[in-house]
Amino acid sequence: MTTRLCPYRNDSKNKITKGGFYTTKNDSERRQMLYCCGGKHRYSETSYSGLRGKQGSFKEYEQAAKFFCYGLSADAIADVLEKT
Repeated sequence: MTTRLCPYRNDSKNKITKGGFYTTKNDSERRQMLYCCGGKHRYSETSYSGLRGKQGSFKEYEQAAKFFCYGLSADAIADVLEKT
């Protein structure tokens, strides 16, 4: 089951637990995996981001979050960070 289709993803009663770590090819910093107890699947801490699938360093992810807070679209952020 993909996280985008999980019926439990916005359920406040759904239990979310830590489910290990992963690293990307662009960054050696460990990232948290989470486990959805209702949907019984693992997902990454960035899977609900508009930049899903565009792997980058944690610094780039922080920058993307800041740009998003200023109202930039996911496409514009990906263009600025050259992640198209």
